[in-house]
Amino acid sequence: MDKSKSLTLILIVTISIFLLCSIFSVARTEPKIGLALGAGGPKGYAHLGVLKVLEREGIKIDYIAGTSIGSLVGAFYALGFDVKKIEDYILKENFTEYISFKNITFEFEEYQDKKVTGIFVNLPKMIAEATWPRGLLSTTAIRDKFDQLTDWSHFEYDLKIPFKAVATDLITGERVIMDSGKVSNGVAASISIPGVFYPFEYGGRVLVDGALKDPVPVDVVREMGADIVIAVSLQEIIGEQKSPNNVISIIERSVDIMIEDLTELSLLGADLVLKPHYQGEVSYFLKKKDRVAIIRQGEIETQSKIEELKELIKNF
Repeated sequence: MDKSKSLTLILIVTISIFLLCSIFSVARTEPKIGLALGAGGPKGYAHLGVLKVLEREGIKIDYIAGTSIGSLVGAFYALGFDVKKIEDYILKENFTEYISFKNITFEFEEYQDKKVTGIFVNLPKMIAEATWPRGLLSTTAIRDKFDQLTDWSHFEYDLKIPFKAVATDLITGERVIMDSGKVSNGVAASISIPGVFYPFEYGGRVLVDGALKDPVPVDVVREMGADIVIAVSLQEIIGEQKSPNNVISIIERSVDIMIEDLTELSLLGADLVLKPHYQGEVSYFLKKKDRVAIIRQGEIETQSKIEELKELIKNF
């Protein structure tokens, strides 16, 4: 082989190696994006707004962990449901269907020219029958509805995006990561707000809302392998400041106060924190226009931080 051919071959090999190294370098530095969806009950409509903007901007999510309402929205998305489809379901969902305790009645009443939710306990009947409510909304009924919508999906076989749900063991106080078996069991356990939902019994444990231990599961997403963690906190979505007027609203407000400081601890370690802002009526029985308004605030907050997120990805 003459000298010129040898030099040409060396040049070709050198360029090929350089190109291969460049390709592998890009592959190695492409960050994995994790999404931690926080607790907040009906405030969780904002999570849909967050997902809508991330999709619109082409941000691919590689891992999802959710607590409470964050687990419900996150599970749908991780199973491959289109955001519009999730939104359609959430907007039309009627939570009164899940009220199941026979000594509690639910109705609307007039108060200062406004329709407000009234929850009434038949105390004499309750005492006579020696039964006290463990919650208002049936967690099992919600689990069954989720199963129907998702065709009895399992963590092991059906997820399009790796997903974990966070719950709390009511007996031991331990944080419980739900990541095996039916996805519906993980969601049911995670959303069981004490006093509002029935505790969810599963695997020999009595499980309730994961917000009692980890309101925004940033650490869970990081442990799953995320390089960049987007955290969504719902603490800036504030309900009307009025005196709680029934046992359910008192319990809800008490839980909210308890997890406010805990939420800030949960957010430590997040690369980007989204805090949708909203003030107005917040309940499970909101009208469609009010649910849409909260979704919109999730969109606004995410859009305001989207360039910051793109910079994080670009500079990883």
